Amino acid sequence: MKKLNFFFTLAVALFLVGTIPASAQGKYGKDSAQCVNYLNFYRDFLKQFRATKSAGNLNEAANQWRGAFKTCPPKASQNLFIDGRTIFQNLIRNEKNAEVRQGLIDTLMLIHQTRQANYPKYKAAVAENIAFDMLSYYGNTNPEKVVAAIKDVVAISGNKTKGDLLVAYMQKASDLYQAGKMKGEDILKAYTDFSPIMDAQVAANPNEENKTKRGAFENAFVTSGVATCDNLVAVFTPRYEAEPNNIEVVKPIASLLGADSVCVKSDLFLKAVTSLHQLEPSYTSSYLLYKLHASKDNVDEAVKFLDEAIASEESDAVKDGELTMELAVYNFKVGRHAKAVAAAREAIEKDASQGGKANLLMANIWAGQRCTANDMDNRAKYWVAIDYLNKAKAADETLAEEANKLIAQYRQYFPKTEDAFMYDLTDGKPYTISCGGMSATTTVRTIK
Repeated sequence: MKKLNFFFTLAVALFLVGTIPASAQGKYGKDSAQCVNYLNFYRDFLKQFRATKSAGNLNEAANQWRGAFKTCPPKASQNLFIDGRTIFQNLIRNEKNAEVRQGLIDTLMLIHQTRQANYPKYKAAVAENIAFDMLSYYGNTNPEKVVAAIKDVVAISGNKTKGDLLVAYMQKASDLYQAGKMKGEDILKAYTDFSPIMDAQVAANPNEENKTKRGAFENAFVTSGVATCDNLVAVFTPRYEAEPNNIEVVKPIASLLGADSVCVKSDLFLKAVTSLHQLEPSYTSSYLLYKLHASKDNVDEAVKFLDEAIASEESDAVKDGELTMELAVYNFKVGRHAKAVAAAREAIEKDASQGGKANLLMANIWAGQRCTANDMDNRAKYWVAIDYLNKAKAADETLAEEANKLIAQYRQYFPKTEDAFMYDLTDGKPYTISCGGMSATTTVRTIK
């Protein structure tokens, strides 16, 4: 009870001290000698405690500090509050009585508030200390206090807010949401407000610690239960429409929606990625837009963005070869056979290792054509297909089995010798064929 009475007396004394003008008291107040004695004594005992970790020294330091707190004006020494935090943190750590411990915590918060009121220059540092202490002492019992304290830090410190606090905010906000004590839109807003801070810190110092914090922040949000596709689209659509050219708005929208297999199909995701590409064009955004438009059967747009990805300076010759081969396959799938053949040839030029797949694709394209000029062209297309199959297995021996099966299949469609003779054709004679917007020169082959 004696300790509890002290906390009440302490608060009253603080109020009274704060109402007396500093000019009337002097730096150390009307009892300056006593104030200085208390300051010196608590510092000595605190120094001894730090050296010995003795509970006796801690208690003596606390007693002398209390005297200084009651006697000295708040602006007598800022160290009074800095040291007070150290003393009371240790008292709290050692106290087993729940009621007394809570009184110590209340006093610690009063210390912070008094320092912040009298030393405005250090307002940000004190707000940060309050948030960390709230997290330590109220994290499991009163997360509302924690998130409120962290919001105060962000309001003061902005991009300088420590990543640990932003992670803690999202974790506690998630707990509150799941307990029905926080709205989903509040968490979504916090995510969009805090994400640029985390991104800026990683960009400024991309070490593993900062990346780990960024990942923990993302994970806390994703596991909160708020980040459903419907919620994301509902919340972010008006924000996107209000500022489609603000990268700080667009980037987190694209990132969040892109992490959800359902949301990647949304119109909002396509719009966000398109805006992001316009604001920060890159190989990645070009390729992503190709995929998105391809999934929606927007053929011309898909091809345009894949061409941009291939032209990007971010990709090397090998990657260009892979992407050009992908372009060839895509053109084939959408029925643009001549363009597919042209892209396949270009893929080989960019990277010879694409030769096997590219020639196999061209073989299949030629074999599947419907050539209407005459019956011989409908058979000659298989000569061209086999030419490409021979090139495919020569370029990539792993394709030999597949190529040989197709060669055997296509040979069945060769013309008979007598049929070829009717067209003045004999084995080994060159033959030029035009079909489906493509042309090739091949060699006559017949069934004997």
